[in-house]
Amino acid sequence: MQIPSSLAQGLRLVEIAVERERSGRPGYTASRLADTAGIERSRVSRLTRELRDLEYLERDDAQVFRAGDRFLSVAAALQEPLLRASRPLLRSIAARFPVTARITGRDGVRAILLRFEAGAGAADAAVHSGMITPVWSTGAGRALLWDHGAGELEALLADVQFVGVGGPGGARSVTELDALMRRDRAAGIIRAEDEYDDGVLELALPIRDARDAVVAAISVSSSSRDRDHVETLVEATTHAAARLAAVVEAH
Repeated sequence: MQIPSSLAQGLRLVEIAVERERSGRPGYTASRLADTAGIERSRVSRLTRELRDLEYLERDDAQVFRAGDRFLSVAAALQEPLLRASRPLLRSIAARFPVTARITGRDGVRAILLRFEAGAGAADAAVHSGMITPVWSTGAGRALLWDHGAGELEALLADVQFVGVGGPGGARSVTELDALMRRDRAAGIIRAEDEYDDGVLELALPIRDARDAVVAAISVSSSSRDRDHVETLVEATTHAAARLAAVVEAH
C-alpha cells in the first residue's frame, strides 16, 4: 500500500525535528525543516501547523520546532506493559513515604520522565510527564547509563555543557561522572545527592529487558535532610525494579 505523500512528508518533518532535538544542537525553524527535508516551504508551513494542532510538534518563542506532547505519549506507549505495571508500584511507594517515585527513559543525552507519583510532602516541585533533564545529572539518568564505561560516556557526552547544569553535587566532567558511576555500581544502587537540585536525594536503579539491556529506570527522590527512611527506600526501589524487569522480560 502506498503511503499518502502528505503523511510521508509529515512523518519526515517530525523525524527531522526530533533527530535535531536529540542531537543537543539548536532546533530547526520551518524554513530549515523545509531545506533539510527538500519540501516546498509553503507546504512545510501547512504540514507543521497540522502537526502542531495534533501535538506531534510544538514551536517555541524562537520559532524552533521540537517534539510535542502527543509524540512523547505515543513513544511512551511502546513500553505500555512497563508503564501500566509501574503505576501501582509507584503509588505504593509514594503512599508510604514523602517522595516522588518515577519511571524514566533515555533519548540520547536526555532523560525523559514517563510516569510519576508524588507522595505528601515530596521535595520535588514542578514535576510533569514528559519532563526532560540531562541524563548525567539525575539519579534516574545515571541509572540509564549503568552499563556505560568511561569510553562510552565520553562518546555520548562529548558535546554537552556540564558547567551550569545541575546542583552542587553534580558531575562537571565525564571523569567525575564515571567516578560517581563506579561508586554507585559498587554499592548496587545509584545514590544522587544534590546532583540535579540542591537538597534532593535520589535513589535509582535500571530496569532491564530479556536481553539484559537497560530500557528504563525507576527512581525515588526525597529531601536529602530526611535520612529516616533511606534504607527502607532502597529496599522498596530494589523490589520495584525487580518486579518491573519481570514484566518487561515477559513481553
